Amino acid sequence: MKTMNFKAITVFAIALFFALATRAQTGAVNNNDQTVYIDEQFLLEILKENPPTIDQINSALVGAQAQEKSIDDKFNTNLEASASYYETKEKQFAQFIPVTSPVKNYEVKVTRNFTSGVTVGLRGFQEQFSNNFVSNASTSGLSLQLGVNLWKDLISKRTRSQLEKAQAYSQQARWQKEIGVATFSNNLRKIYWSIVANQEALKISEGLLKSSLKQVKEAKRRRRNNIADAGEVARYQSQVAARQASIISLKYERESLVKSLKELLPSISLKEVKLKPYDIDQTVQKVLACTATIASEGQPPMRFTKYDEIVSSLEKQEKLERNINNTYDDIDVELQTEYGVKGRSNSNSDAMSDLSDDPRRNVAVGLRLNIPLESKKKTTQEVLNKATKLKYRSQVEKELAKVKAYHTQTVRQVGLLQEIIRNQKENTKYLGISLKNSQRKYNQARLTVEQLVQEQDQFLQSNIDEIRTKLTVINTIFDYLSVYTQTPCPLNASK
Repeated sequence: MKTMNFKAITVFAIALFFALATRAQTGAVNNNDQTVYIDEQFLLEILKENPPTIDQINSALVGAQAQEKSIDDKFNTNLEASASYYETKEKQFAQFIPVTSPVKNYEVKVTRNFTSGVTVGLRGFQEQFSNNFVSNASTSGLSLQLGVNLWKDLISKRTRSQLEKAQAYSQQARWQKEIGVATFSNNLRKIYWSIVANQEALKISEGLLKSSLKQVKEAKRRRRNNIADAGEVARYQSQVAARQASIISLKYERESLVKSLKELLPSISLKEVKLKPYDIDQTVQKVLACTATIASEGQPPMRFTKYDEIVSSLEKQEKLERNINNTYDDIDVELQTEYGVKGRSNSNSDAMSDLSDDPRRNVAVGLRLNIPLESKKKTTQEVLNKATKLKYRSQVEKELAKVKAYHTQTVRQVGLLQEIIRNQKENTKYLGISLKNSQRKYNQARLTVEQLVQEQDQFLQSNIDEIRTKLTVINTIFDYLSVYTQTPCPLNASK
């Protein structure tokens, strides 16, 4: 019995071991699936998944295209068909006032509108009626119709201006999409490099924390040997606490950056974000190449940006909108003409034969004239033109100011930042030399613990400041490339 129990327990233990191992392995796989390793290439590739910001950028373009198509659709060829039947059993008032019933009408018409304000139509019809005097009186006919808006469209080109304005706005939206995608891409890269800078700062802070922990340990040993007092130990412990707080603050900053990245890229929102290996020296070389390219351009290089095309498009749209506004108080003259042939008989088939054998022509001409007699529309037109001028002038000046400011100021900013980095490197270098000397002086009891800790903190801060300044340079270049999207430099992902 005991042997049986032992065997059962053994089998159960083995089964449990394999179950736990399988679960652990599955958990490891799932955990791996929940981790995403990012670099710049990963961020550029994930744009193909159309995150919400890209969809929003595309929606602006599609909206502009829809507006263009809705106007262009007015110039399609259309087929219209209609049929009607009327019958009544009413009594006639008098013998010479017949009751016409039944009445049958059929009509087919093909029409086409043109941007010049001309409408052309081809009409075929059949009519048949009966009354007290005739039975199945039938008329068949074909006619060519021509309608022209003589003043507002043929002369003032209102409809053509509306279509060209929509086409210009659609083209502008394409350029704005290109700029929008580049801006979004560069914003992702700015977050990425902020995470890299954060990691570099963490490495330095954690390295100096280890040094501080050794100092605390050494200070405690010195106190046990009555070489150091409680104040020295407390000062080193305070430094450890400060550096631990600094590290926690950096970790919090990293989580905030990751949160911002996940908000922009929902596909990684549930995954743990880690950095792939990166090459800072290579990036520094790219930054230097980009700054050299930017600095070599004395004037804003309009060939590297789409904003000059956008400005030209805005100026064209303003001109076209003024053309449209100027027709607001114009006279309205419409000409309608129709030329056709008819055939008549006592049946539909005979009417068709008559149309073929002995067609009788018919001509119709109509003119409609509408003239504003008061000045209200003229006043409204002036207000519309003023609104148009202010709207487009503000947009043009805004875009031109951005293009000019980004170039001139980026050149100056990068120059100043490079000077800052040079000085910070020297500061870090000399602080490192000073710190070694101070450590030796402290060991010789020629320097107080407060002075040593102060120099260590300055050295840490100098390293972190240098990292943050380099990040500022990278971010400044990315902001520049969001405006001058065609700049030929290694950091430009749009090229």
